Amino acid sequence: MRNYRPVRGRRVVNKKRIVIFGAAVAAAVFAVIFCVSMFSDVTLTPEQQQELLETGTFMEGVSVEGVDVGGLTYAQGEEKLRPVVEEMQGQQVQFTIQGQQYTYALTDLGASVDYEGQLTAAMLYGREGKRWDLVFGTPEPKDFPLTYALDETAFDSRMDTDGAGWSKEAVDASYAVEKTKDEDDLTTGGTIVKQEPQDGWSVDVEAVKTTVRNQIETKSFEPFDVAVEVVKGSTEAPNGELVLMGSATTTVGGSEARKYNVWKMSDILNGAVFKPGEVFSINDTAGDRTVENGWALAPGIENGTYTDQAGGGICQVSSTMYNAALKAEMDIVARIPHTIMAHYVPDGMDATISTGGPDFKVRNPYESDMVMIIKCNIPDSKITVEIWGPEDRDYYLEFDQKLTSEEPLPAIEYKTNPELDKYGIEKTKVGQEGTQYTIYARKVDKETDEPVGDWYEVTTSTYRAIAPVVELGSGIPIPADGTPLEEVQAQAAELKAAEEAANNPQPSQDPQPSQDPNAQPSSSPSPPAETTAPAENAGGDVQAG
Repeated sequence: MRNYRPVRGRRVVNKKRIVIFGAAVAAAVFAVIFCVSMFSDVTLTPEQQQELLETGTFMEGVSVEGVDVGGLTYAQGEEKLRPVVEEMQGQQVQFTIQGQQYTYALTDLGASVDYEGQLTAAMLYGREGKRWDLVFGTPEPKDFPLTYALDETAFDSRMDTDGAGWSKEAVDASYAVEKTKDEDDLTTGGTIVKQEPQDGWSVDVEAVKTTVRNQIETKSFEPFDVAVEVVKGSTEAPNGELVLMGSATTTVGGSEARKYNVWKMSDILNGAVFKPGEVFSINDTAGDRTVENGWALAPGIENGTYTDQAGGGICQVSSTMYNAALKAEMDIVARIPHTIMAHYVPDGMDATISTGGPDFKVRNPYESDMVMIIKCNIPDSKITVEIWGPEDRDYYLEFDQKLTSEEPLPAIEYKTNPELDKYGIEKTKVGQEGTQYTIYARKVDKETDEPVGDWYEVTTSTYRAIAPVVELGSGIPIPADGTPLEEVQAQAAELKAAEEAANNPQPSQDPQPSQDPNAQPSSSPSPPAETTAPAENAGGDVQAG
């Protein structure tokens, strides 16, 4: 047999083998694609999800919080689940603190049932996942439990707000005033008593919040008792016994309304306790002085003159307290003198107060409490302010007031008031000279009554010059600046007299009868006719004003 050798460089192609190889490759590629496709994740688009929720039904064996929804539409499942949601939403958190029960609805704590999310997840069950499982598998029965969604901000806000009241401060042994008062007699007073300590308690609010969160997460709402920590009050009295450190007494006068206001303010401030470093405010303590709040209308200084106002007269209490506080060497934080100097205290040592205006404030500079007793006795026309404190000093303070400047009384300001009588005159502001007083103090030995130091300046009180104000009726022209009041009064009297004379003229005398030339003389002469002189001061001598 003859052998043939192929020509070098040429290959004999076996077409059958090529076809087989190509088929194998194609099969392999298909297998790979098939496997990738069947084991890939299937995720519905938002549009597909929405369509499923509107038209689809839950897979058989699917339940939500134990409620079987298999074969139901989303709306049917939601309706069937509603009683369970309402029952869950109606759960309450209950706990007891020191015997007091606290109950919270879950909505008050910012907790809500997230049922919509679980219903949606239940509807998607069996529609998303591995394609192989979706095509060839059968979904296992599955329950979708409901959970609570918690608004942490709302939860913390409510619990922290309420938690601020879950405590009671311990009270150390301290001093207080056992007050006495009689509104009928308008008297106040009191004595210092020692208060025994009282235990306090506190609650760990964060621990309560943790317990409540756990109940919401586990859906287990069992009442529980909150543990409290007892806080002991100190049994030691604050720095020993209190001593009288400053006292001042003034005489109460004026109307019954003014006296009532003095008594009422005394009763409000009586028994005040000043803690170490604490600033005490009369306005903050007494509140607004209004008729609605029980204050009487009485004269009080306003813009340099006296006007009826609710609480008129109470500045006597603040001024008396100011003098006692100076003697007790308290810190004077806020004090303003009157526009018109008060004369129930030494010159330059008054302190005005007003609702929404000037205030009198003091600070306790000592390391122990100070206590104030106000003894007001209207029948005796006396008010005494006593300030007790911890410093038993071997000296007391005496004060002196120096007039350091003066300003003359300004000229009268005249104003027209059409509501007065035409020639009426009314002085509406007395006015005052301007003065300035510098207050000095020095220490005096209690036993010898001898000075133990030099005078030192305490404060300065300035009372500005205030012009008197006189209102005139419309018939009196405004006089020139500097015109004395007496001249204006005389002018008003003249103007009034002139107007009355013009409006009421004096009738003239009857003339002598004319003689008839043809008349015959009488046989006897007639007596001479009487004459009447005009009356003096016709129209009267009335003084205006």
